Amino acid sequence: MASISPHARGKSWLFQITALCIVLGMLLALSLRTQRQVATEGNPLHLLDVRAALRITKDANHQLQKDLAAAKAENEKLARQQAAGLSSAQSLERALDEAKMLAGSVAVKGPGVLVTLHDSPKLSPTASTSDMQNYIVHDYDLRAVVNELFSSGAEAISINGHRLVASSSIRCVGAVILVNSVQAAPPYLIKAVGKPDVLEKSLTLPGGAADGLFLLDMVEVKRMPELIVPAFKGSTRFVYGKPVEQEQD
Repeated sequence: MASISPHARGKSWLFQITALCIVLGMLLALSLRTQRQVATEGNPLHLLDVRAALRITKDANHQLQKDLAAAKAENEKLARQQAAGLSSAQSLERALDEAKMLAGSVAVKGPGVLVTLHDSPKLSPTASTSDMQNYIVHDYDLRAVVNELFSSGAEAISINGHRLVASSSIRCVGAVILVNSVQAAPPYLIKAVGKPDVLEKSLTLPGGAADGLFLLDMVEVKRMPELIVPAFKGSTRFVYGKPVEQEQD
């Protein structure tokens, strides 16, 4: 077997050392390049830097949570204010609608009764003029029925399409009945919005305002699930009257 000369073994050792140095140099260069890249990107190089960055991140997150909580509280406050404003606006609108209905400036619909007044069918053709007066509808008959309905809780009433308000009148001029200064003729259709059973009972009570009319078959009362009372067609403006300011305590 051929032996390796000392000179050859020396060259082999030198080659190994050279290769090892090259590898170490490459690793060192790669490490330096990595550190430079990390430093360039702003990432921490040491454990202390990592801890500092984590603390800063936690502080920032905590501040963001506080800002979010404050924003939620402000949003809830604005929502409550908006709801309160909406509630106030709705209450004001409701009060305005009620004022309009009370003044009669708008039509009103709801349950109630339909009352029909007409001359008595029991009137004899041969009756005298004085007897005839007992068998026809008079202005005081209309007033009695209307007053009874109002006192029983009617919220809106009309006669032959004429809305009754605070300034309304029912009066007789000669042989003609005027409602709101407009001529009305029989049959007289009285629409009243309110609780139907209460309004009906108020007119059918024995000895009540319409008792004599029932005896002569001059009145019919019908409950209605819904009817419409038209708006007042006259003027509701005050010319001479002015509101009195409330005195401060």
